[in-house]
Amino acid sequence: MDDADRALEILKFHIKKEIVDNYFAERVYLEHDLEALHQAAQAYREKLVKLSRGYHALYQALGAERAISRLMTLLGLMEAPFWAEFQAMPAAARAALLKGSAVWGFTARQRQRRLAAALYEELEHESDLLQEEYDKIQTHLKLLNQDINKFNMSFDFGLIAAQIEAMEGRQEPIGAVLMAEEREELSTRMRFKRQKLTDQELPPVPPLPRFSDIKAQLMELADWSA
Repeated sequence: MDDADRALEILKFHIKKEIVDNYFAERVYLEHDLEALHQAAQAYREKLVKLSRGYHALYQALGAERAISRLMTLLGLMEAPFWAEFQAMPAAARAALLKGSAVWGFTARQRQRRLAAALYEELEHESDLLQEEYDKIQTHLKLLNQDINKFNMSFDFGLIAAQIEAMEGRQEPIGAVLMAEEREELSTRMRFKRQKLTDQELPPVPPLPRFSDIKAQLMELADWSA
């Protein structure tokens, strides 16, 4: 082997090494990004639990079972969000939901109206913030899958084998020395699986109308449940 051949072999070695190094570097990046996505989804679910307490407090303030169907009609929802959890709560826990929520008013009717308004406005605010997080996570998921598609295209086993075959000239390429089953298994293992988040993993935020749009009806409901 003369100097030119040795230089060519060294070049081939470094090219192959660069392919491998790039593959693992990109894969580590995707794995870190995926972990960040899961952490964001976990934080979102924890905040959704906090949001559920806001619904529970509103249910308690409006008289629970007596007002629930009318409240859902007002909100335009088919089912009451987090209602099953509320029903499972003992009476003492339900009563505790309104601790620290006292409002001033000359009459019971006035206090009930102000309490319902305060609880709903807080619920609306928290829902808006959580919806922003939900949208950001969905965008994160979309961008991650775009990166995954690029990764799988860049590190397709057949493409890599063809590149090495071109470098080796007449020598037998990687793909030729592997059984079909082995090539398929290796190709599958090299690919990064596209990600998705189910409604269980990332529950949507229950939609709420603006307080300004339903204020009059909510006040009537507060009067009815007082």
